[in-house]
Amino acid sequence: MSMQTKRPTLLRDVRYFESLAVPVEGDPMPQYTSELFAVPAEATALGLRIARKCEELKVSIGRASHLYLCFTPSIATGEVLPTDYAVDPWHRFVLYGLAPTFNDLPKREKLEVIRNATFECLVLISPEHGSAIAEVRALLERFGDALRICLRRKQTKRYFISVEQTVPVHPKPTAIFLTVTELTTQQTREVALGATSSSDDAPYLVDRLAIVGNLLTIHPRKSFRAQLTSGEYDVPFRVNLAELFRA
Repeated sequence: MSMQTKRPTLLRDVRYFESLAVPVEGDPMPQYTSELFAVPAEATALGLRIARKCEELKVSIGRASHLYLCFTPSIATGEVLPTDYAVDPWHRFVLYGLAPTFNDLPKREKLEVIRNATFECLVLISPEHGSAIAEVRALLERFGDALRICLRRKQTKRYFISVEQTVPVHPKPTAIFLTVTELTTQQTREVALGATSSSDDAPYLVDRLAIVGNLLTIHPRKSFRAQLTSGEYDVPFRVNLAELFRA
């Protein structure tokens, strides 16, 4: 009997928590950052942006899909401490030492601390994906909030097609972009397909890329949840590729 290789669980989300003490088995789940540490609201999008790009580049942190980074003053500032604490199997809690003086920093420096802490944790718990994590960091530092996550790619004899989304700070809308390169001429065209009210909605709207003649149709996913989500938007997206390159 042949053995099937289990696919790795990819990182899908990074969230930020706080705890005065080191949580142990049986303790209630730590709370989101709010009282001990004044974390900017932009950190929510930052964590998701990092996670989604890691998912695109096939980064895994083990069996968990969610990294929960828990800031605490109970360990040395800058120390990274992986734990076995988890409330659900898709959670992985990692502690990061943070001093109360964090609260005195301006917003930009706070976000730099959080970004650096996130990548330090990822490198420690997933060293085998070090090169991919470094690539995510470089892209984030280059593009910032405008970093795009690839949802689907397709190459034909004539075109290379990529559909991407942004992960903006709430309540800004999530933009979905189509980029098409004509392989013979190496000309590239980009068009904004639309926007979603939540960055979580965009992946449900982009699944199969089909070309019939010059018409590219971007089909949404078919799951029950996807059908509920796609019902709120004008999908499938359709683009005439011949007209796109005449523009």
